[in-house]
Amino acid sequence: MEYLAQTVAWWHWIVLGIILSAAEILIPSFIVLWFGLAAIAVGIIDLLFGTGFTTELYLWILLSVLFLAIYFRFFKKHEPVPSVGQAEGEYADIPGVIVKDLGGGRYKARFDLPVLGDRVWVVEPEGESSFREGDKIKVAHVYGQIVKVKGVSE
Repeated sequence: MEYLAQTVAWWHWIVLGIILSAAEILIPSFIVLWFGLAAIAVGIIDLLFGTGFTTELYLWILLSVLFLAIYFRFFKKHEPVPSVGQAEGEYADIPGVIVKDLGGGRYKARFDLPVLGDRVWVVEPEGESSFREGDKIKVAHVYGQIVKVKGVSE
């Protein structure tokens, strides 16, 4: 430890920070970047105040945890999750009309846009509602090949 205290200079922290930040390109976790930024911050603090190695090491750990906590608290949960490729995301709210009552709580509907590859589809009402021919509907959920619809009130 005494060897490190005598040989590690402020620019070593900066180089370590750049290496860790660049490693983020190879490790797509977006975690290593915060260790790199903490190392760069420690290098700048060491340059300005001339701290000892033990203090720098504790400061690096503290800043790394702090940066990670900030990332997970404020940025990670706000990442948008695209719904492209998911049936629910692609077909939600597509309007249509009931064209035939098939009985047993199933209806044949014609949609304005293709749903699961076809404009005419056997649908089921979502919840306890029922429909008549000519009722306007829209897609509520798609569960595999079951299309659940809800009524549209005008």
